[in-house]
Amino acid sequence: MSAADTRDLKSLGWDELVALKRKLAGELKEITDKIVEIDRNKLRAITDNIKEQRSILDVHTERLKQVRSEVEKRNAELLAVSEKISQSKNFLSMMEARLPPEKEEELQATVQNNQALLDTKDYKSEREKNEILSRLKEASMKMEAIKATRTIKDQLAQLTHESAGISSAIRRLDEERDSLRAKISEINSALDKLYDSKRKLAPERDLHLAKYDEIAKQFDAINARLDAMSEMRKRQREEYGYGLPSDALFKVKEEARKKLEAGSKLSFEELKLLYGEKD
Repeated sequence: MSAADTRDLKSLGWDELVALKRKLAGELKEITDKIVEIDRNKLRAITDNIKEQRSILDVHTERLKQVRSEVEKRNAELLAVSEKISQSKNFLSMMEARLPPEKEEELQATVQNNQALLDTKDYKSEREKNEILSRLKEASMKMEAIKATRTIKDQLAQLTHESAGISSAIRRLDEERDSLRAKISEINSALDKLYDSKRKLAPERDLHLAKYDEIAKQFDAINARLDAMSEMRKRQREEYGYGLPSDALFKVKEEARKKLEAGSKLSFEELKLLYGEKD
């Protein structure tokens, strides 16, 4: 309120009090609108935004747990495959050192020729038969070594391809994990700002409420003063009829009554005002 509005209400007349009451009513409405704006709009918007951000945060956090679990699983798979690759390489290295100088086609021909000799019994003695069996067995073993080496190479290629696939999946999971961590960090930062904004609304609202209470007390005081003046006017009508004196006369007479009740000495004019005849 301005300096003029903070004057003793008893010094204001009826019209001034009514004007002041109207002004305070406007201020009360303005403050009420601000409080409603905080409660219904600002606070609700912040609360809704917090709920939305927390919901997104929960989804990202849950997904991050899943990604971590998948990474652990994939790492275990990669370790198992890596061990198989290492074993295959060691075995392949050993087998390659034992590979015969002959080509597989040559060995195949040797097997077929010697097998044909046995089938047709094209040998002259038991010793010659045993030599044929020995050549057949040796060629067959060399062929098996070549086939085993080829099989190991095929397995090693498959394991290497599998390892590459797992490693690629782990890289994608790592990228997703880093992305989720960044998003979670951003959301937490946004939530901190929202909570800070929400906290700042409380003192702002309290300030408006305190101002509202202050003005409401002044508003009630004006109503009480107007009620008192209305009652005084009613008594004046009963005493003087409808030729009512001004508000100033009401104030003087009210002060005279208060002085009398307090035991103070009254002037002749004050006694006349209190006990005089009607005009």
